[in-house]
Amino acid sequence: IIKKTLGLVIEHKETLRGHDVHLWYPKYDEGSEGMLRVLNSAFEGSLTYNFDSEPAEEGVHDDLYRFWNIPSQLVGENKLFVDVGSALGFTAMLMAFEYPRTTVVSIEPASPSWLIQNINFRCNLSEEQRSYVHPILAGVGTKHHDDNDSMMKMVWKPSMTTSTRNWNIEKDFDFGKDIELTVHLRTLRAILAEATPEDLPLGTPISVLNLDCEGCEYNLIPSMHEASFKSIRLILGRTNWGFIPVSKKPSSERAENTHKRLCTHYNFAKRCKECCDFPTLPVRPRLQSATVEDTVEDETGFGEVEVGDETDNSSITSESTVADIAGSMCDGFDVWAEENHLHDVPDDYGWNEMSAYVKVDSR
Repeated sequence: IIKKTLGLVIEHKETLRGHDVHLWYPKYDEGSEGMLRVLNSAFEGSLTYNFDSEPAEEGVHDDLYRFWNIPSQLVGENKLFVDVGSALGFTAMLMAFEYPRTTVVSIEPASPSWLIQNINFRCNLSEEQRSYVHPILAGVGTKHHDDNDSMMKMVWKPSMTTSTRNWNIEKDFDFGKDIELTVHLRTLRAILAEATPEDLPLGTPISVLNLDCEGCEYNLIPSMHEASFKSIRLILGRTNWGFIPVSKKPSSERAENTHKRLCTHYNFAKRCKECCDFPTLPVRPRLQSATVEDTVEDETGFGEVEVGDETDNSSITSESTVADIAGSMCDGFDVWAEENHLHDVPDDYGWNEMSAYVKVDSR
């Protein structure tokens, strides 16, 4: 795997929001190219993107991946940024550039990507910067490990390094380049215990969680203790139920537990159609950039929210629900839910099956 990976990557001279970098990634890697578009979104005349291939409508940018504009109280010394599904490490590098001394845990399940991100860190980050960035090779699993789900088969594609997953269409597998992997699953708590032994005070909560891991949210989120989940100040990313083929979907019960938690965060309520299943669910106030810290009482049950002079206080209301935030996105939701089997997958059989493929695209 090491030899094959090193034979596929080449050096690219790029910029990350004004920082000159020498990035290693495969030629024609659409995933890395898309991630760079997102990270450089709206910077010095660049186009604005919500996702890697989704330019934002003019004046309606939702800033789903605002890594460059995270509220100051969530980053810096003794703050923890966790990137689940970190691919080649571009986001972790940007965090090191923009928010010095922020502890970054960069979790990646695919050994080729983990190897490349370590190369990128060595080539672009100083020794001090690297001391705060912890690349961990692991898949995120559930707290109920047994013989069926402590390992998972995934496929790494050099043409799309941001999409390592266990639900691939078999006919799309490129035997000459793609690599099938057996990934060890670990709980997030175990990963964090290994990754941050010295950086942070014991029990430091996650300040920012970036969750863009091709479905691992269905392992990670239901397994978290309620207090641990509520202690996370900001979650970025998206859900993947609508993309996963039916035969590989986790149970509808697991989906409900995942979506009901994530949809309390603005970015999910705004862009993830799964959230329309809970129209009256309260949504946490959207955090904006802050220069002068202040505190606004949040009556939704999520605790206090710190904001500042730059915050649009009109968006901070205890009365906001998924229906308020999602708006027209929820049009036709009942049909979408039926087509995507949101409520009728009885168990985790396909999800935990030791196979990375489905023979027919059953989406």
